[in-house]
Amino acid sequence: MLRKMAQSKAKLAGKHQALDTFMDARQALLVEYIRLSTNRKVLPEPKELTDFCSQLVDYVSAAHFEIYDYVMAAYEAARGNGRTLAERIYVRLKKSSVLALDFHDKYAQVDNDEVLLELDQDLSMLGEMLEERFSLEDRLVFAVSLLNHLSINEPA
Repeated sequence: MLRKMAQSKAKLAGKHQALDTFMDARQALLVEYIRLSTNRKVLPEPKELTDFCSQLVDYVSAAHFEIYDYVMAAYEAARGNGRTLAERIYVRLKKSSVLALDFHDKYAQVDNDEVLLELDQDLSMLGEMLEERFSLEDRLVFAVSLLNHLSINEPA
């Protein structure tokens, strides 16, 4: 996932300030996810989980309120079936947001060790969701870049 993210980040670097900030936040989230999910011999400290959950919600929120609005506006301006693509992808992104928020609600203020016994499985599911989400986000942003490129190069 880190390799794919580095490639996406390199392709998008400098295109838009909000995208650069978003990609940095995504990378920080992934690094923290990997750190949290690879140390499975001991349960994480409650503060570690709380911090990760906050980072996860901040990332999902930033995606919705900064990036997706930008992407949807670009698709609105496009003609053809580009908007349909955005809507299809956006629906899947909304599902992943619900999963992220569910993870947050379960673990942000966990004080029950029994709940922590489910953490490995939930982190695994979260990792799969994040991988799909990152791919979907990249598809949206690359499609917008293509639309912008095509509209600039359209004959008059």
